[in-house]
Amino acid sequence: MQVNDSLCRVKSQLIVRWIVQIFLFILCLGNACYAYSISDFNDPVIADSILKKSYPACIKLHGIDSLTRAQNSSQFSAVVVTPEGHILTVAHATKPGNLYRVLFPDGSEGTARALGRLVTDKSTNLPDVAMMKMEGQGPWPYAEMGCSSSLAEDQLCFGWSYPESLMLNKPFLRIGQVVKPLDPYGFVVSSCIMEPGDSGGPLFDALGRVVALHSRINGPEGLNFEVPVDMYRQYWSALQVMEELEEHPKSKEDLGIDSLVTKLHAQSTLATKRKMIKTKSSPAVIMISSLLHDDTVSIVGTGFALGKRKQIILSKSSSVGQRPVAKLGNKSYTLKVLARDKKNDLIALALPKRLSGAITLADIVEAPFSDENLGEPITSVLPEDGFKYGILGMSPLSLPARFSTGSLGARLQEINGLPTVLQLDSLGPAERLGLQKDDQIITVDDKDVASAEKINRELAHYFPGDTIQVSWIREQDTLSGSLVLVTRMMREGNHPANHFKGGKSVRRDGFDRVFVHDSRIHAYECGSPILNQEGKVVGLNIARYSHTASLAIPADVLLVFLKNEELE
Repeated sequence: MQVNDSLCRVKSQLIVRWIVQIFLFILCLGNACYAYSISDFNDPVIADSILKKSYPACIKLHGIDSLTRAQNSSQFSAVVVTPEGHILTVAHATKPGNLYRVLFPDGSEGTARALGRLVTDKSTNLPDVAMMKMEGQGPWPYAEMGCSSSLAEDQLCFGWSYPESLMLNKPFLRIGQVVKPLDPYGFVVSSCIMEPGDSGGPLFDALGRVVALHSRINGPEGLNFEVPVDMYRQYWSALQVMEELEEHPKSKEDLGIDSLVTKLHAQSTLATKRKMIKTKSSPAVIMISSLLHDDTVSIVGTGFALGKRKQIILSKSSSVGQRPVAKLGNKSYTLKVLARDKKNDLIALALPKRLSGAITLADIVEAPFSDENLGEPITSVLPEDGFKYGILGMSPLSLPARFSTGSLGARLQEINGLPTVLQLDSLGPAERLGLQKDDQIITVDDKDVASAEKINRELAHYFPGDTIQVSWIREQDTLSGSLVLVTRMMREGNHPANHFKGGKSVRRDGFDRVFVHDSRIHAYECGSPILNQEGKVVGLNIARYSHTASLAIPADVLLVFLKNEELE
């Protein structure tokens, strides 16, 4: 269903574009011609007031020991729905009577206790319903509950929750549509993409009311399964009791009639009204191929004009290796590397041919993003008139290196205060250098690394391909040498969130300033420009971080790089 929708959207865009361009060509008499293009077939706009109203009630939780207060469970998400502190979440994340640490988006904290948990099928955790309650005095920030029975196919919806992979204490906003109001298993199906950590997070309707809770995903990125809020509303009294419910309670609350159903349908129709953006001719977006670790890899590049005569191609540095080539039509052109920015993973290349549609500095937004921009629609422009749509889900932030750092090819453990080699990868950098089991590393690039904390902190500054100088102790001898770090081997689990087209980018963190969005950019589509509704460039896609999150370098950082003297 997602694929068909995308194909229809692209066909509609192309037809409208051709008609409009022909019409404008007739009207133009030699002046610079501006073409109009559709920014989004179903433009995902939620009123800023609705987003702000729902945000404070969206919480992050983890289990804690009742005595030591130490964390004893994975994190999950939830939402407070009454000023007294009643919390809705999912059963697979809670256990009746247990205590949980609660973190609100503003940084304030509290504790909650799990109440009732409804699971009639232990093999699937269905229907996956659970309630909790804040401890201590309220009133607490809360979100209004809606009626899941009022949902209809294609209605706009959104969610605030906390993906575990991001390890952040602010929720990530995603906007989508209702795919099915109710499926055969009793779930609401939405296109609001989610992953582990989002479980229990709220799905809101276009009026900002909680209508479902995130439960699970399937293989396709556009299919996400949510527990209808009507399940909580009809079993409200039974869920107040701190116990496991293994069958549906016989007593039910009267759900009544949704007095806002007409307003909901009107709001959803208004929010998905098609909008137009005014841009110059389509940005110059091309594919680049190069040799990286003996493999041919492809990545997107975007043309920028630095004045009347100078043009460059901007792309993702770690995905551009030796002998880069751009293919335009039936011809291939060798690219020259002008500059690399390791901190932001950017590369500038020279093309021996002028590009039509190169982005000028005037086409780039100068004002940086802030929380005030959350929820704004964005469009990623891809080669061959491709487009992907999403929204700004988190304002610019720093993502320290965790997954992308280079590897020594050795497993270390702190013994007697020093990082000690326990195991060496066969033919890895450390083994080729001559390190042996039980060697103790003392410096990296002449910096003291005499503890696990110190060596981890130092190696966080280096990426695959970087050369470092290592010194180590073997019995009474001090040895040293240089090695080239390799890509860290990551063991991904079988969860569907770890398996999606294009996979995760190899370099996906270690950035000082990126913003997060939900456009489902494939790893090989990084290097593509992102436009706002006015057709201005607001960023450049730089990494597919996880199942839910794509990262982009914001426009103000791009401008600094583009104004670099090396590019003059």
